[in-house]
Amino acid sequence: MKNQTLRIASIDIFRALTMLLMIFVNDIPGLGESIPHWFHHALADEDMLGLSDVVFPCFLFCVGLSTPFAIKNRIMKGDSKIQILSHIAQRTVALLVMGLFASNNFGETAKHIGITPQLLKILSIVAFFMIWNVYPKAAGVTKRVFSGLQIFGWIVLIFLASIFLQTTKSPEPSFVLGFIPIGFSFNSRYVFQYLIIAACAVFPVIASYLSNRSKTKLLIKILILIVIFYLFLFKGANSDGLAGLRPGWWQILGLIGWTYLYTAVIFVFTQNKISSNIIAWLFFTVLCISSNLGWLTSVGISGFIPGNGAFLMLSFAGVIASMLMQRSSTKEKFGLLSSSYIAIAVLMFAAALFTHKYFIISKLGETCTWIFFCLAISFAVLTFIHWLADIKRKQSWFGIIKPAGTSTLTCYLIPSVWYSLITLFSVTFPEFTRSGIGGLIKSLIFAFAVIGITWLLGKAGIKLKI
Repeated sequence: MKNQTLRIASIDIFRALTMLLMIFVNDIPGLGESIPHWFHHALADEDMLGLSDVVFPCFLFCVGLSTPFAIKNRIMKGDSKIQILSHIAQRTVALLVMGLFASNNFGETAKHIGITPQLLKILSIVAFFMIWNVYPKAAGVTKRVFSGLQIFGWIVLIFLASIFLQTTKSPEPSFVLGFIPIGFSFNSRYVFQYLIIAACAVFPVIASYLSNRSKTKLLIKILILIVIFYLFLFKGANSDGLAGLRPGWWQILGLIGWTYLYTAVIFVFTQNKISSNIIAWLFFTVLCISSNLGWLTSVGISGFIPGNGAFLMLSFAGVIASMLMQRSSTKEKFGLLSSSYIAIAVLMFAAALFTHKYFIISKLGETCTWIFFCLAISFAVLTFIHWLADIKRKQSWFGIIKPAGTSTLTCYLIPSVWYSLITLFSVTFPEFTRSGIGGLIKSLIFAFAVIGITWLLGKAGIKLKI
């Protein structure tokens, strides 16, 4: 069954605005105290909600907003539940692999092989594009070239993982796998996460084999398994010796991957039952509050639910908002939808004020107070954008930032390439752009420039999609 893909303008716009702000706030840390403190992230023990503290929660809210529509699109295309779960697993692995490569230090490893860490980082990102680019439909030689690029991208990632393994001082005892010395540094705290990653890597391979899909796709999935195996044995070198891979910090992409996995899998089984998704939200809310109270310290809940439920509070709030939107999508029902959104925003704000008596507002502390404030903001902003874009159909202003909402992953990775290049070539900027208002203007221009580059890459047929 072939149907037109559902896209909701307000969701794309919300995501685009969030990505614009994410690029902006990620570029301003170097400005230090020359700009107002509220632009920055709050410190770990600081009771404050800075602009930078709101952006990531809004993006996780967008993850939840998009999930019901994405799964509904796959159902409309005729995908079975097994196929949908396989797709979710592949997307999760992609985000986790990118997050793990992005969050680990190439510095000492680069010294061992006589290459700059910036080049290694760029090489990893190029591999991401080779693997997950949206290639046009093709046949014959062209199709084989595209498949070859994907396979080569995975080989590059295997090579990079092997570099880390070879350049590491392996602890005793160690053994040799082929030409690669390996020393295990397994953290039992994260055993559940390890098992989930393994399951996400294995499941698509089995599903692909049982469905008799092409040998090329099966080979690609097997290469994914090899990368996952290497990441399990990953040992990053540093000046103090061995520093094993620790999934405690998955980087932004990894955290998005974990949040998406739990959200999407649960939604596959709850789907149109809004009450079930509300129960899921309440469960993760209780989990977050319990963690904030210190009740789960001995359990080590972060070992299998990153964020201790906080991130899933955001995504499931987005799921609920999305389901309400689907049920009240007409102009006649907008009053009911906007009233619901505003009521939820007020409720979240009240919850934030109440819990603030007991917990500080802290992104780093993953407090429920921080989440409630961010949800109040998210619902209020969504109400306005939905009214403007979906009801009034005023979407032309969105054109300039549209690529950030439709090619979000491409947009997110471009700054990493840019920062690597300016470090590699020792590029410096005028003094007035390194502090104060000049620095803020530079960062804002940079954010729009990244979106422009994303648009140009899209025109050239380069666009990441997982």
